[in-house]
Amino acid sequence: MNEGAPITAEGPSFARSLKALATVLVAALGVAFARALPELLAAGLPWNAWAVILAALGVIAACWVAMLRSRTGIDDTAIRQRWLWRKQVRLADIAQAKFVAVPHLEWLIAPRLIVRVRGGGVVVFPSADREVMRAFASLSVRGTTSV
Repeated sequence: MNEGAPITAEGPSFARSLKALATVLVAALGVAFARALPELLAAGLPWNAWAVILAALGVIAACWVAMLRSRTGIDDTAIRQRWLWRKQVRLADIAQAKFVAVPHLEWLIAPRLIVRVRGGGVVVFPSADREVMRAFASLSVRGTTSV
């Protein structure tokens, strides 16, 4: 990527293999819950115990769906990610950026851009898209003074 070239890329936040692994784990959890359900019902748990169990299952389901649908993008003005909630950091607000990827394990550990925002705070943007990762690496290498 050239120093002055415009940055525009968007793609999935997580690799298909990682999404498949998450799906298998969530399905296994569902099967285990279904098998344990008769015993849980027979145990006569109070309503607040059921509320905790159902809330935990809801959080797991919401995170799984968000992982499957999550997208990360970067353009000339900001980095954005759609996940459980939308997060965005304007490039002008970035004090420091570091691109982190584990070679040969991208299928399991999503490469990510770790951004320190002016005024405090750290935001992490995972990505499985090659163009987004290239833009992240370029942003990290050239530093934030030229952004």
